[in-house]
Amino acid sequence: MADMKLHPGRTVWLFLFAALAACLGSGMASAACYPQLPPAGSPTPVPVNCYIKVQPIDVGTIPSVGSPPVYAPFNTKSQTGNPVAAGVDSTGILNNPTSANPIGFVVNPATGLFPGQSNYDPAQGVDVTQALLRNVGVDLAWLPMNTVVTPGAQFPNNNFTTLNVVPTQIPNGSTVASCAGFISGTTLTVTSCGTVDGGVSTLAVYDFLSSGTSGTTIQQGTFISALGTGTGGIGTYTVSPSQTAGSSKKLITINAFPGTLGSPGFLTLADQNPSPTPPNPPCAISQMTIPLSTPCLTPPPYPLSSDPGTMNLFFVNKLTPPAAGGTLYGFALIGNNGVAIGGNTFFAPTPLQARPDTIAHELLHNLGLTHVTYGAGAYNPPSSSNQFPPGGITPQNFIANHFVGECDPNYPGCGLNLMTSGDLRTEPSLTCVLNGYLGATTPGCSGQPSFALGTADQVTTPAQESATGLPTSQQRAVLNGRSGLLQVPIQFGGLSQPIPYETTTAQLDTGDSPAGRVVFDLSGPVDGKPGETLTAWILSLPGDHTFAGEGGVDVISQSRKDLVQDVSYYPETVKNPLRRNIAYDPGADNNPDIPVPGASGPSPCAATTAACLVVKFEAPGLGADDAVSFSQKILSAGAPIAKDDLCKAKITYVFSDGYTTTSNFGRCSPDSRSLIASSWRPDPHVAPQFAKSNLLLAQTETTTLPCTPVQSGDNLVCLDPTTTPPEDGDPVHEGGQLGQSCDGGATIGSINVSGTIPGPNISVGVGQRCNYTNCQFLGSLTIKGGNVFLGSCVVNGNLTMTSGTLNLSTSTQVIGNVQIANGSAVSLLPNSFTIGPSAQIDGGLTIQNLPGNEPGLVCGTMVSGGVTVNHNQSAIQIGAPVGQQNCPGNIINGGLNCKGNTAGAITGGGNLVGGSVSPQCASLVQ
Repeated sequence: MADMKLHPGRTVWLFLFAALAACLGSGMASAACYPQLPPAGSPTPVPVNCYIKVQPIDVGTIPSVGSPPVYAPFNTKSQTGNPVAAGVDSTGILNNPTSANPIGFVVNPATGLFPGQSNYDPAQGVDVTQALLRNVGVDLAWLPMNTVVTPGAQFPNNNFTTLNVVPTQIPNGSTVASCAGFISGTTLTVTSCGTVDGGVSTLAVYDFLSSGTSGTTIQQGTFISALGTGTGGIGTYTVSPSQTAGSSKKLITINAFPGTLGSPGFLTLADQNPSPTPPNPPCAISQMTIPLSTPCLTPPPYPLSSDPGTMNLFFVNKLTPPAAGGTLYGFALIGNNGVAIGGNTFFAPTPLQARPDTIAHELLHNLGLTHVTYGAGAYNPPSSSNQFPPGGITPQNFIANHFVGECDPNYPGCGLNLMTSGDLRTEPSLTCVLNGYLGATTPGCSGQPSFALGTADQVTTPAQESATGLPTSQQRAVLNGRSGLLQVPIQFGGLSQPIPYETTTAQLDTGDSPAGRVVFDLSGPVDGKPGETLTAWILSLPGDHTFAGEGGVDVISQSRKDLVQDVSYYPETVKNPLRRNIAYDPGADNNPDIPVPGASGPSPCAATTAACLVVKFEAPGLGADDAVSFSQKILSAGAPIAKDDLCKAKITYVFSDGYTTTSNFGRCSPDSRSLIASSWRPDPHVAPQFAKSNLLLAQTETTTLPCTPVQSGDNLVCLDPTTTPPEDGDPVHEGGQLGQSCDGGATIGSINVSGTIPGPNISVGVGQRCNYTNCQFLGSLTIKGGNVFLGSCVVNGNLTMTSGTLNLSTSTQVIGNVQIANGSAVSLLPNSFTIGPSAQIDGGLTIQNLPGNEPGLVCGTMVSGGVTVNHNQSAIQIGAPVGQQNCPGNIINGGLNCKGNTAGAITGGGNLVGGSVSPQCASLVQ
């Protein structure tokens, strides 16, 4: 070793990783990642103590014989992907944040600029996907880009640059509905429904249909593609294919069977078609274990990662939705290994309208999170009937009088959660997605959805958990096994691995040493895999700093003899006082089993730095019971380094499983406290690295599963991907649909509307969600199965709702009448309403004929034309009974008339009524 020179390129990294081989095969047991509360002053919302590996794969095709392949886009620079050197920075290292050709989305939070724009500086880039996942406590390590050409040798009969999503009937599914009706063209009309197995018949989108009437046939493969006036029971539905079965004068029996959505092409591409008789044909990834075991001993083939625990993410040109139409951006297997990202994610329809949170959202689906659990999605508090999947509400910005299914400005936690479905989620722009991430507002993004400043793309954390509102947070679900991620003792998920907790404390030496000498203290790593060690430590200086030419490293103390094995510098400008002859393989430079992490580069220094110090520890490395203290003199332009300069240094940790992460000291404090860098606080501009790209990181005696497992009897298993639909494959629950309009076609695709809205009538139908703020309707508003929020608005005409949700909120005035009536007794959609407080209805308010599934509140509202409440089965509260504070009483002129309501359904109190009051509502009067 004494003769080894630190040549630029492979050699210095080989020097660092020469001691890894013995550790990788040592049979260490895996450990779980535990959610932690954020440390004071941390620049990230939570400590990052877990990591995932992602294998990006660019899918291409050959457009004509003899032409080169054309690949799908994977960033905002070009609608044709260029996979050469994807994610590689200017030094040749795989460092996605500072790459000019990044994988996914990268932006400079200080300027809002991104690759492809003029004046963009790659050195200041931040990987958006990585930043969003770090907010959950998970770091993202991209592997070098792989490619596959289809059709080609591996897939001779398929062009997978387009992936189709199709309805599929669930095998052996029981009957879910038996109804009377008829089909004319693509319209199914249901006139009545009976019971099935003692329960109510309920029709849903993607149910498959057959005839129960002799002599009448419904075409095989007929399914419901969209809701019409029916939302589960009586009404109309859209079906495919077009046909005639029965008539309005000759009704037939129509039976429905459950269906789901699937993408057979995606399952083939992702190697997720389960083998009925393993290992023939080869096993799907979801049938494998880590390490591979009988009968599934063949690893996933290229272009997939050969490690089943590395998540495979495919970039394709297009994702085609089912017959109902619409737009898809990405989809993922729930709890299983596989993500597909469509090209329009980066150009929707321009890069400025891209969807920068899509990749992080889909990766977290692989880790088991869904749209409606652990605080994501619409208001859905936990209850005795809502325990699994676990419900939960986002506690911040909480106000009283929410209703189940609410997702509007009065319950912002829904739209601002990273895992809420696309039709409900507030989609940030690429320019502003990391607004505030580095501690300052991005220019032009003040008041916009932001990252650290508190609005968009948040997740729930342990600090928000409460026994009633949020029993389990998203972070805890991902990191601590609630989603099945890292369960013990028999089998657990292998998609995520713990990061050991290692800190570096640095302080300017105040003793008799020469000025500019810095003391570094390291304790042993904890909370990683059992037995995991730190094999090397690297200090990278800011670009204009150097190590002093005399004295070198002075080891002040170490927990055991010769713990510090070797010290080297890059560039090698000083003599190494600790250099000695140690075991070294002179052929390692050409050893393919010990490659550099990612791609070969000129130095082991963190990106954009000029000089670094490499400390290597004696095998097996710095352990949990070890500690070391050493000092090094550092100069800045020839002068002793100051604390403000030292804050700009970066610390890289190389662990015995090959994982390499870089931290920094953060913003300097004004006092004399020591600086601390932690492996759980990664640098935003430096990506993790690996000693080996296909490294199996779970070489343990315990078998792990390449998925997020679920309980099946006494065992944990991977879900069957053929019967579990990919999340985000249904455009009904995806945002940015071109057919969506909340203002009669004046604007398309946006759910947020303000300003003047022309008449004569605006109708919000099934599947629509409209948030109206600071607006004026020149005509009337009708809600037929949609979801409407009104805040500081004026409706010049009438407001009518037959089904859906209504939040007639603060400072909203309706000049005409408000009528809420005729809700559907059988509905898959939320049906409820909240009126007030501080609302005004100049006409009358009528609430009538509501079934038992449409509760409502009328609070703190002035009604000039009287209130009529007749023939309702739902729970309706008008004002608040004595002792309750959540619903102020109302001022009602024109009388309060109630009759025919189910006993106990109408409650309230504290109302001031001018006019007659019927006996059924006498208790509601002040």
